[in-house]
Amino acid sequence: MSIKQAVQDAIKQAMKDKDTIRLECLRMAKAALLLKEKEGAKEEELSDEEAIKALRGEIRKRQQSVETYRELGKTEEVGKLGQEIAVLEGFLPKQLTADQLEERVRAYLAEHPELNHAGKLTGAMKKELGDLADGKILNDVCRKVLGA
Repeated sequence: MSIKQAVQDAIKQAMKDKDTIRLECLRMAKAALLLKEKEGAKEEELSDEEAIKALRGEIRKRQQSVETYRELGKTEEVGKLGQEIAVLEGFLPKQLTADQLEERVRAYLAEHPELNHAGKLTGAMKKELGDLADGKILNDVCRKVLGA
């Protein structure tokens, strides 16, 4: 089942369960997917890779809002956004933890000791790991491992 279809099914279930926060979040996700679909070719269905990019963008927006609300001391909004992030992450492939990433980065560095710049290492690791790693966390881990 495609991610787009999974979101649609989750909307139906949220309506049945009368889960308003989940329903609102899923409707926003569906809107983001539809916008992404309209950007592409008219004949083609939205691929899961494009859907993942769209949902990651929505998560990133909410994470930035969480930081802003924390600075302003608005804990209720932070909680709501946290729930929305959790809902959206449910449709994405599972990502590696920071510890798992560090293990992979160290193993990669053992094979490629010439990579001594965090940006180059992050790029190489992103190509290797793909959607298994969040770029920001991966960059932080690469900097930590290199001591930069």
